[in-house]
This record gives sequence, C-alpha cells and structure tokens, in this order.
Amino acid sequence: MSIQKIAATVLAAGSLAAIPLVASATNGDGGVVTYRVTIENVATGTQPMSPGGVVIHGADVDVWSAGSPASAAVAAVAEDANLPVYVETYSATPGVRNAFVGGDAPFGPTENVTFEFDAKRNERISVMSMLVNTNDAFTGLDSIRLGNETQVFDVGAYDAGTELNNELPSYIPGPAGNSPHVRDPEGAVITPHAGIVGQNGGIDPGVYNWDGPVAQITITPLG
Repeated sequence: MSIQKIAATVLAAGSLAAIPLVASATNGDGGVVTYRVTIENVATGTQPMSPGGVVIHGADVDVWSAGSPASAAVAAVAEDANLPVYVETYSATPGVRNAFVGGDAPFGPTENVTFEFDAKRNERISVMSMLVNTNDAFTGLDSIRLGNETQVFDVGAYDAGTELNNELPSYIPGPAGNSPHVRDPEGAVITPHAGIVGQNGGIDPGVYNWDGPVAQITITPLG
C-alpha cells in the first residue's frame, strides 16, 4: 500500500492500542517502570518502515522467532503493515501485558519514531516493523528482557517466509509498487533477509536494497 494508505491503516489502530488487556505477565520485583523506545531507520536503501507493532509480555509468550513459522498476525505486518490485526491478536493472547502501535506514521531512512509504555522489570518486549518496499521483510526485536539500563540494538532485516520475494511491484505494498493485499504465498520460516537482489525485472536493488542493519532500537528506563 502507499505511504498514505499505510498511515491511514495505522491511525485506524488507535482505538485498539488503548484497550486494556486482560492478561499480565509478572516478575519478582513487583515494580512498574516507564520505558521509552526509539526506533531509528538506518537502512541504506529507500526503505520506509511502518510504525512498530509492540507487544509487552512474559517469558512464555513467543511473538516471533527466527527459524519458526510466522503467525498470521506477524505475516499481516510483514506483508502489508497491517498493524490492527497484530494488535488485536496479541491483545487477546494470555501472558501479554500490552499490545499497541508505536508511532503514528511510516518513517524513512534517518527518521525515527519514539514511544513510551509501562512494564515490570524482567518482562519482555517484542517489536516488528515492515520494510514497506519489499514482499514480506521486517525488522524488530524478539523477546528482549526489560531491565534497569539503557539497551541499544542494531538490527537487520528478516524475511517472514510467508510470501515469495519476487520483487515485482505488483506484489509490493509500499510506494515502490502501491499493491497492497496481493499475495505470492510461500510456506517457509522466518530467516535473515537476503535483501533486494534484482530478479524478475522487479524493483531496482540499486535504489531499494540495504547494506547492514536497517534499524537501531534504543530502550531507555525512565524510572
């Protein structure tokens, strides 16, 4: 979908993000801390990112993991930046404290989104954000434990394994294709992404590929 359409989808998730959740993870110290997270787009190619799909949860919840199949909710973000589905799904998952959209619009290279939330120390955060000029690439964090110190992560891109990387504009939702909800299914698992390699006469890797990490994610406890 276009950048404008992605933004509209994210705004539609606003009411979901405010819903209190029925399940909460626990830890030993009992204290609640406010955390601030900044996701900076450091991709070297033209790869805007969707706002973050954020889940705060206990250690027994698996939102996404490399080497495992993507859930339908993870695929919804990786393929179309469909954050309402993601938030609704994980809001109803036992062991989840909170699920929400971090940021209110797509953000391009050198740009960032920042958001805050409350959690207990030792709870976990999982995040994902779509690279919108791809078939099903995303970046994020997998079950990072929240603590007392600032944590900084340079993270790469992952392939959700749910759609073939045909690189054809007619299958890419971002501005490189403006083609949301078009599928070329693949039944694979989540793996590190090989990048835009140039195939099928598709989008130009000289414009849309990246080199190295695509995001820097900083988690800061505010006390």
